[in-house]
Amino acid sequence: MQVIKLTDTIFLIEDFFTRQECLDTIVRSEGIGYELAKVNTASGAKVRTDIRNNSRAFYKSEELAQELWSKLQPVLPPSLASMANRTASGLNELFRFYRYQRGHQFKGHYDESYFRNEQEASELTFMVYLNDNFQGGDTTFRGLRVRPRQGMALIFLHSLYHEGSEVTQGVKYVLRSDVMYRTAPAV
Repeated sequence: MQVIKLTDTIFLIEDFFTRQECLDTIVRSEGIGYELAKVNTASGAKVRTDIRNNSRAFYKSEELAQELWSKLQPVLPPSLASMANRTASGLNELFRFYRYQRGHQFKGHYDESYFRNEQEASELTFMVYLNDNFQGGDTTFRGLRVRPRQGMALIFLHSLYHEGSEVTQGVKYVLRSDVMYRTAPAV
């Protein structure tokens, strides 16, 4: 696995998943079943196809979170391993599978933090591209475009404005989670 620093807060990890792991994960996601993804609004989660029209499936697995964290933790850049008085502690066990078909996109947005409890919350988005046999579908930040490659992981701060650009041909699959951070206990 090769870590590529795009900016101080955006990193790629080449070959985080093998081709077979990607294919197995796609099959797993299709077995769960997809539904139209919702966006969070002031009045709760709602389908807003003017903002986001891709499909999503949920998969909760502490075992998978621990397995992937054991691969990610040793290569997580030091600048992201700790922030202020918080230390990276693992992955969110609630995984999201995203499926983008032709014409699907997730317009510009910021990712939200997941608060597990008072001591632990997410700060980073963790994604693995499960395929690359499609057109379009780049992850686009201000001034930076990431072209998905099968098995590649993308890690970035939730607070970075980005979009899942429109897929113009084929189907794009992504595995998504979050890097969790724990507050250091008071002494």
